[in-house]
Amino acid sequence: MEFCSENSLSFEQPRPDEFEINIFGPGVGECILMHLGHGDWFVIDSCRYPGSEKSAAIAYLEKIGLEPSISIKRILATHWHDDHINGLADIVRRCPNATFAMSAALEQSQFFQLVFEVHESNKLVAANSTASEFADILEYFSSLGKEIVSADVYVADGTMLYLGGPDESVRVQALSPSAQTITSCMTDVVAKLTTVGGTRRFRHLAPNALSVAVQVSTLALDLLLKADLENANTDQFGWQAVLLSKLRTKRRSQFVKVGHHGSFNAHNDDVWDSMIESKPLSIVTPYSRLSEPLPKDSDVVRLMSRTDQLFATTWPPSRKPPRRRGIDADVASATKSRHAVNREPGFVRARFLLSDPSPIPKIEIYGSAKRMQNA
Repeated sequence: MEFCSENSLSFEQPRPDEFEINIFGPGVGECILMHLGHGDWFVIDSCRYPGSEKSAAIAYLEKIGLEPSISIKRILATHWHDDHINGLADIVRRCPNATFAMSAALEQSQFFQLVFEVHESNKLVAANSTASEFADILEYFSSLGKEIVSADVYVADGTMLYLGGPDESVRVQALSPSAQTITSCMTDVVAKLTTVGGTRRFRHLAPNALSVAVQVSTLALDLLLKADLENANTDQFGWQAVLLSKLRTKRRSQFVKVGHHGSFNAHNDDVWDSMIESKPLSIVTPYSRLSEPLPKDSDVVRLMSRTDQLFATTWPPSRKPPRRRGIDADVASATKSRHAVNREPGFVRARFLLSDPSPIPKIEIYGSAKRMQNA
């Protein structure tokens, strides 16, 4: 990724006592990079930008003059959808001293058996799929003589992923998956092992259901990072389970990374009412690989009803030219083809001092990131 925008965002390192969060979302893919203070960086998921072989997190740290292998202390894979782990194996290999964590719903030997069978024989899953990215990570740990199956790898509701800062005031806590989700996943893995025929993804695993949502707490400000966790039909799964959890912090968040690209199936009014402050700073990462990209116009309207500070990491979400009734025919008669004007994928950055008792984050946008407005 080449950072060459004319935007006003500066590429200076944060101060030691400054919290920073970068949310990358080029249209397909998502990555969160946080500075938790005093040189501790935390990476959640991974994506690459078009035309770049480096993960967004690695490229950004190098741009501000930091060595990723020294700076990155924690790596979290929220779930195993392709758009959240592109380049994750590169980050893990580059940062051998970082703690790697993933959903506890995958803590079982059958899952690892599936991954390696897929990677070696290519009978179930294509070689360039999610399974191969994960297999690369497993093989790397094996080459170091390390077992990935250890207590600090697996994340569930209540897991403390980071504890630091003055008086341990900076905390990163997992809100999911629930205990029932973890139990149910075991059955899904066994079912997949007996599946005959080819497929590109672990369809039975329902990755969004296993997703790790996170709450970040600082002295005076909390951030809710919703990953791709969705609503469920019962109280034992999804956001319904999070709401009933006795392990999560009950502090409300003033900052939200919107769940599942703004889609309706990840929206929960009770979460907004009981876990989030009114009119929070909100950031959404679009997803363009759909006939109607996310967030839809109706999603933006819904989100704007909850906040007047909504930012999209890349907008519009798709490079395809918009279709307009009554106009397309005229355009078609005048030209043989049409293309969208190239726009640079973007990201959103927020910074504030950890020691400030009433921080107002400084928001900066890059590339085609945009502050959303009501129509």
